[in-house]
Amino acid sequence: MEIHRGKLLKSIIHKSNISIFELSKTLEYSIDAIHHHIEMETLDFKLLSAYGDVLNYDFSIDFPEMAANLVTQEEMETEDFNYDELIKDRDHWKLKYIQLLEKHNELLIRRLNFPSSN
Repeated sequence: MEIHRGKLLKSIIHKSNISIFELSKTLEYSIDAIHHHIEMETLDFKLLSAYGDVLNYDFSIDFPEMAANLVTQEEMETEDFNYDELIKDRDHWKLKYIQLLEKHNELLIRRLNFPSSN
C-alpha cells in the first residue's frame, strides 16, 4: 500500500516547531498552496524535498525511490544551464497559456450568448 505523501507531510509539519505561516514564508508558497499540497496523495518528490529541507526531515526514508527521481545539488551545479534557453522556454509556455485562456474565454462568451434550452 502506498503512503499518502500529503498526509505524511502534514504529520511531519505538525510534529515540527515550524508553523504553516513560517513554512509559507520560507518556501515562498502561499498558505493555500501548502494546504493543497497536504491533500495531494502523490505530491511531487521535488516539493517533498523542499519541505524536507525546511522541516529538517528526510522523506527518502519513507520513499526510497525518491532519491532516484531527484537531481542532486552537485548534479545541478555541473549542469550547463543556458539562461537564454530557459527564458525562451518560459516565454513559449507563457504564450501557450495565454492562447488557451483566450480560447477558454471565447467559449465562455459563446456559452453565455447561447444558453442551452433546458
